[in-house]
Amino acid sequence: MKKHMIISIALLAFGSTSALAEGMGHNSGMHHMLKQADANHDGKTTKAEFMAASRQQAEKRFAHMDANGDGVLDEKDHQAHFDKMDANHDGSISRDEFTAFHKQMYKQHHNQRGSHD
Repeated sequence: MKKHMIISIALLAFGSTSALAEGMGHNSGMHHMLKQADANHDGKTTKAEFMAASRQQAEKRFAHMDANGDGVLDEKDHQAHFDKMDANHDGSISRDEFTAFHKQMYKQHHNQRGSHD
């Protein structure tokens, strides 16, 4: 149960910290999100475009969380993500492991995002 809570918090923290970091500096994260959602490139984002883009992001996030790719989020997925964070495999996640993991995920996110711009 404790591992479930830790991994859930970590995944939420990654999503929140990357969103906050992207939003720094004149709403650049929001601008990027709306620009990406504007499918017909008319400079406006309709509700339909926004919902489609949101669904794509949710699909990507689900795929990331579904570590074994079986279409179900379960204990195996939680354990796989916990194991990735637990760099020294001692059964717990230190502050340093937590920070290092999230820095790595943030860096990967920006490298992937940069390749699509």
